[in-house]
Amino acid sequence: MISFVVVVAFLAGTSQGFSQVSLSQAQILRHSQCLVNFESPDANTGSPALKATATSSDNIINIINNNNNNNNSANTILRATRFSRTRRNVFGIAFCGLLTTLLGATPMSANAFSDARGGSRKPNPGGASSSGSSSMQRAIAYRTLSLPVAEFGIKVPISIWYPVTDERASDSSNPLPPDVKYDYKISLRRIGQLLAKWEFIPEFISKDFSLTPSASTSSIIRVVDGKSIPISGTTTKAKQGDEAAKTGTKVVFLAHGYLGSRSDLGYIAEDLASQGFVCVAAEYPESLEASYPRLDGLDRAAINRQLIPYVKDMVPQPILSYSAIGHSLGCGTVLQMGDDSWNRVLMGSGKAPESPSKIPKASVVGKNVVGGRLLFISSVNDGPVTSWGGGIQIPEGYTVLKESELLESGSAAALQLNNLDRAALVFNGETAPNHISYLSENVNDAMLSFLSPLLPVTNALDIPVLDFDKYADSRDSVATGRVLKPLISGFLSGSP
Repeated sequence: MISFVVVVAFLAGTSQGFSQVSLSQAQILRHSQCLVNFESPDANTGSPALKATATSSDNIINIINNNNNNNNSANTILRATRFSRTRRNVFGIAFCGLLTTLLGATPMSANAFSDARGGSRKPNPGGASSSGSSSMQRAIAYRTLSLPVAEFGIKVPISIWYPVTDERASDSSNPLPPDVKYDYKISLRRIGQLLAKWEFIPEFISKDFSLTPSASTSSIIRVVDGKSIPISGTTTKAKQGDEAAKTGTKVVFLAHGYLGSRSDLGYIAEDLASQGFVCVAAEYPESLEASYPRLDGLDRAAINRQLIPYVKDMVPQPILSYSAIGHSLGCGTVLQMGDDSWNRVLMGSGKAPESPSKIPKASVVGKNVVGGRLLFISSVNDGPVTSWGGGIQIPEGYTVLKESELLESGSAAALQLNNLDRAALVFNGETAPNHISYLSENVNDAMLSFLSPLLPVTNALDIPVLDFDKYADSRDSVATGRVLKPLISGFLSGSP
């Protein structure tokens, strides 16, 4: 059976070939900064309306083609990756060899690389959680749900993390459910479809993983099965001028990048849930998990139109705040969600949006502008951002943070991040995070265990993999998370 698949894959790959640029340009998209076009303010709300131009590989290829004359670095990459027929054939052979390896491999734990170095960043004094307020083990709940999208006749998987109340956790007559693991799948067919427009790869060429939650590797937080635990909100501390503390729900949406997954930012969701937030991550159409078919018209915006009211009706009322966190292509997703009352966090992007309050209304048209509180995170070692994405640009009005100050303070609260409207952190130095350092270690380990056999081929053929090769050496997800968790939670604590 394996030999048959290899022969079919090779014949299909060499006879169909690639369009000259579809593979390399879509690869660039996978690890690129968010690509969105900003339109004029919406006539009804007065807030900037965002048009997503990066909802499919075809759209991204068109964007890159249309901007070739204005982006010399992008031109250089694209010219370098237009394969000759010989190289295409060699790549087809190598790819088929990879199929053989993957099909014949025994299942591998996603934690196979757990002994790799964790980088040079200092650990957060608070341990696994950024709050650092208690050494007592806390529990959070996790479950998966199915979001009906009736217009397309599908159900979209969503993951949800939320706090377990002290009363429930201490109820000796009703012990907490067992700890969970995250179901995770890598579909080689979906990767081939999105990166190379290959339709010949069989559906069964995929691998399932069981991921241990990041928080469960410490003694601070337990992630338990939430099927029997109701979703709970939180009670905020009374602020100066408030009559009393507020009880309700702080909702956080997490948006993965191109060929990402619901688990990509799981370590952030775990940390926030331990501090009272309810975190939700949907599987978008570009996910490598491929839990539902790709359909015309089904994009991130269509899913979010169903997701936001679905979550609103599901959680305890009132909603105290909405926040959204995005990585790479997910940055464009969160910029389209909600209104100016939302908090937003962008990671793995090169250009920070301007605030409407900083530019004249007449100049908003065509500008990279969005309202609301915003935390922008980038890195000088992020290949897609620095090599072809136009570099890192931070407009006026941002408080620029330094990694050294975050580490020395030991607490985001010490820097009063909750009082900032716009903040930016740019990692510097040779050990700065790369594009996928922002993702959970368990996810990156799974991708490495399944896809790393392809790295020698991409290196030999000078195919840009845009930081997947960097991460294979750095393995710095944990080190990066030690900075990001207190930074993000400190910023979001500024919401009501």
